[in-house]
Amino acid sequence: MRDREALQTLLARARARVDPAELGLAPRADPRGRKVEGLTHEHMTRLLGWPEHKYGYVERGKLANIGTEVLAPIARILHLSDHEWEALVLYATGLPPAFRLDPQLGTAVPRPWERVLAGMSEMAYINDVAWDLVAYNSAFTRMFKHREVPGNTMRWMLLHPQARETLADWRVSWLPLLVPQLRLAVAANPHNRTLARLQADAKRDPDVGPVFESAVTEYIQPRAEAARPLLHAELGLGWATMCAAGPFGVPGGRLMFILFDQGERPHPTPPLFAPARGPVDLSQVHADAPVSTPPVDSCTAPGPLAPAGPDSPTPPGP
Repeated sequence: MRDREALQTLLARARARVDPAELGLAPRADPRGRKVEGLTHEHMTRLLGWPEHKYGYVERGKLANIGTEVLAPIARILHLSDHEWEALVLYATGLPPAFRLDPQLGTAVPRPWERVLAGMSEMAYINDVAWDLVAYNSAFTRMFKHREVPGNTMRWMLLHPQARETLADWRVSWLPLLVPQLRLAVAANPHNRTLARLQADAKRDPDVGPVFESAVTEYIQPRAEAARPLLHAELGLGWATMCAAGPFGVPGGRLMFILFDQGERPHPTPPLFAPARGPVDLSQVHADAPVSTPPVDSCTAPGPLAPAGPDSPTPPGP
């Protein structure tokens, strides 16, 4: 048990919010005949079908080995939010939950994020937990032929023939980092049908399927650490640096910025640390940028790009 007091407080408050009448139960009265708000331990015992006193032991943190299999039915009866569910499991086990109570979480994105995208000059988009595209800006549309934006970015990157041209050096520079991300998303969201279908289709693909069976780098999150080759529909061959963020309140959702550079591959730059030097603008970014690496032949002429050498930094995930 990691934090018994916090566990008990969370569950007691959650019980007090639930009206027994909604579950077909009679409210309990105190010795003076007044109605007691919320569910009692006895109510919980009946609803869970547990032996007498077991629920009380759980709430007080006195039951040995309180795991998610014990906590999940309690959380569903009490209508815990995703944040409450995460806190409940952390208080009981010291570890975050391996799954979410609501498989639909991560599909709804607050509308103010559209304003964020509209104000960006770089390519930017938001997808949900299953990589379904929720919103994007006009710069992103120009990356695609005929400006035909895919409905699901992961399905496009893995399975669409056009993606294997747009994502230059697709087999080496992109595919090995896409498959681990999909595998992790399916494991974290086992009830999401979109992810399940995507993984099933990917495993049947003659090029993608073998990567699922082979030992690949377990690259699970995008990072803005290096650039990968990309054939932009309007700007031509260049380098894409993927910068990712996760909108709070959208579990598994991704806010993606694609920084595109033509010509030479951008040189890795040192990270930022506090304190901030002041506001950032494009002139400052370009002034602080180090000299680029020597030109890469495949980036100045058509044709496939050679994979990065052993000393090159690990490229970021999409």
